[in-house]
Amino acid sequence: MPKRGAIELSLGFIVAVVFAVVLLSLAILWLQGIIGNIGGLTDDLTQQAQSKLQETFQSTQNNFAIWPDRYNLDRTRELKMSAGIKNDAEDGQNHQFIVNVIPAAASRAPCASGDINSCTGPGGKSLKEFMQDWASWDSEPGVVQINRVGYRTISVKVPANAVSGTYIFNVIACMDIFSYTECTPQTLNWGGSAQQLTVTVK
Repeated sequence: MPKRGAIELSLGFIVAVVFAVVLLSLAILWLQGIIGNIGGLTDDLTQQAQSKLQETFQSTQNNFAIWPDRYNLDRTRELKMSAGIKNDAEDGQNHQFIVNVIPAAASRAPCASGDINSCTGPGGKSLKEFMQDWASWDSEPGVVQINRVGYRTISVKVPANAVSGTYIFNVIACMDIFSYTECTPQTLNWGGSAQQLTVTVK
């Protein structure tokens, strides 16, 4: 009888362990599903962007570019992309570079005229201020070595109260300017011209 009881106890223990392992596996799968759904709110194209930018710099004379330059986004979704800076400075030296992202235009209501400074966005802000809140980026200056490419991550997240339409941002790069607020279309000294990022909100 003691031996039979021990066997029954062992079988009960094994069944309990198997049951616990199955429950743990189901819990892990459930958590992965939740994390996957949360992660799915961001379209992270930074790795792909850096590859595309390398191709651009190898096949053209450009020394500043972004990728992608147009993208469709649903409300509450976020795009993570890259700007690339190729340091081909004539003096052959390493330099500090900084990037700025500036709202430029909107093609549809609430700003049918396209003047984002004069029309009002949600919450009483100007549409330019409203759009500025969408964008975040590596805004600190950083050294790019001569004949090398430096990358800056840019994120655009469309808020839930955005109106459907097309929104345009100008992305600019400046050399040896140490605050992004001082890197403006007037002080632009790298890349020739602003790179336009067009975001279409569905």
